[in-house]
Amino acid sequence: MLLTAAATAASVGLRLLADADQPTAQESLYAIADSRAAYGFGGAARLASGLVLWAAAGRLSRLLPPVQATLLARAAGVACFLLAASGIVTAVSGVCAIALALLAPGGGGDVLLAIRWATGALGFTLAGLALAALAPAQWRTGGVMRVYAVAGAALGVAMLFIWLDSATLMHRLTGIAFLVWLILAGLWLLTGRVAPPAGASQGG
Repeated sequence: MLLTAAATAASVGLRLLADADQPTAQESLYAIADSRAAYGFGGAARLASGLVLWAAAGRLSRLLPPVQATLLARAAGVACFLLAASGIVTAVSGVCAIALALLAPGGGGDVLLAIRWATGALGFTLAGLALAALAPAQWRTGGVMRVYAVAGAALGVAMLFIWLDSATLMHRLTGIAFLVWLILAGLWLLTGRVAPPAGASQGG
């Protein structure tokens, strides 16, 4: 999770440095061509963030109760699956960004740009759904995790607005909040504060 946060921050920073978010696709492609190194390394960081998120989801799934144990455990299992899917889709977005850095402004750059944006938005959406799915199990843990559960669920829902162009400010805020969530989750796992939800060993 901590590596995902670091790689994601590097990816966003390098993309902003490349100034590739322009009003039109053609302008974006020329901006990418003018800043190939920054955009390409940003794509590599995005690829890395997706791969380490996929790995983190697998690690987290092994720390959860058996999927047959409770409905909450099933929801947590779904959350891990969604995080893994988010990682894979985000990695594809990173590969597209690397290709754009090599080929822009030609070489089917407009198609690659559309795929990069769509896979990036889809990866963010899947991560938001994962946060919402994980919240019930976090709530059942009790204590400070209940605050974390509510915040995670709210953030997960807000992340779904990535598809609305009119919600640009929300995109930026939820992006920062997701980085914070990843850091806190990473520290939570690193310190070993992972316990099955109460009653996980019981049926129902």
